[in-house]
Amino acid sequence: MGSAYLFSGPPGCGKEGLAIAFSCGLNCSNEANPLCGECHSCKQFRSLQHEHVTFIVPLPGSNSGKPGEQGGKIKDQKNLELFQAALEEKSKNLFHKITLPRAKQILIGSVRGLRKTLYLKTQTHGRKTVLIFDAHLLSAGQGTAGNALLKILEEPPKNTTIILVTDYKEQLSPTLLSRCQHIDFPPIDQSTMRSYIVDIGIESELIPILTEISQGDMHKACSLFGKSKEEILGMMGEIVSLVFSEKASSWRHFINEYSRLAYTNPAEFRFRVYLLQLWIWSIYKEKSGVRKNSFYLGKENGMESIVQKLLNTDIHILNAHLEEILRGLNRNLNTSLALTNLLIKIHQEIQSDKAYA
Repeated sequence: MGSAYLFSGPPGCGKEGLAIAFSCGLNCSNEANPLCGECHSCKQFRSLQHEHVTFIVPLPGSNSGKPGEQGGKIKDQKNLELFQAALEEKSKNLFHKITLPRAKQILIGSVRGLRKTLYLKTQTHGRKTVLIFDAHLLSAGQGTAGNALLKILEEPPKNTTIILVTDYKEQLSPTLLSRCQHIDFPPIDQSTMRSYIVDIGIESELIPILTEISQGDMHKACSLFGKSKEEILGMMGEIVSLVFSEKASSWRHFINEYSRLAYTNPAEFRFRVYLLQLWIWSIYKEKSGVRKNSFYLGKENGMESIVQKLLNTDIHILNAHLEEILRGLNRNLNTSLALTNLLIKIHQEIQSDKAYA
């Protein structure tokens, strides 16, 4: 059994759940049938509270200037409560994404804390495992957390397996990559996704739109559970109308609302931008003859003029501007200024293409 693995693949493909299942299998006491689901170890894994598994996720930095100050203790306790609540939710739904507010990096303290547990001997059956979610954020900031983990991987503890899970393995340092066995996961295929959605009791009329919008990403599908088709198309129509409007009031609303969203709920911000990307790519597909009359273009809802405006626009450039915004979320950028620049660049591109046409 390897001491370090890297599970990578697109968002929502199930790699975090598979990392948990792998850890559970390594600790199952039924050697003839690992993941038996009946032994004491497997039952503990159902609540993700097993003594042999340690979770490391991105956390917000402490406000305290010195270790041990009261302000830092209070905030650490709050983070612990948020993490435990998120872990409980993930035990019920392995596709649930653990995200804490304003968490943009994996803290070095989280990695250093491993030394207190991994190098201690245990009499309990099984193998210690460490699951590091959003592992690319080991390299955030000065990359100190990644360097601390590298020291552990250079002399791995006995009877221990560390699993790094990430959507962006290219952001990890080459030295960390070289220490891991790589396992890449594909997106979930649509037939599997449809079966899952049916099994959890989602209304049949929503299944086509969920599978179409999610594109193999179960996180996106889960974020739409409980919403009607009208609500989903309404979310898409709102951001499309705001971004491509030429009214100053629409620009102000977009900048203010989405700056707030990026700060309070980055996952929702990313999803809204994804809806915009999906919408503009549907124009490209229609223009290229790949697909006609995509149901979410909203031509019947007054967006025909926007569609016509973009038919001669380079969709790849628009998408690049949107990707730049998403990458900037991991940096300390001024979101209001970044969104203002996004609107300017998009409308300049539309106008230049219109003039060229």
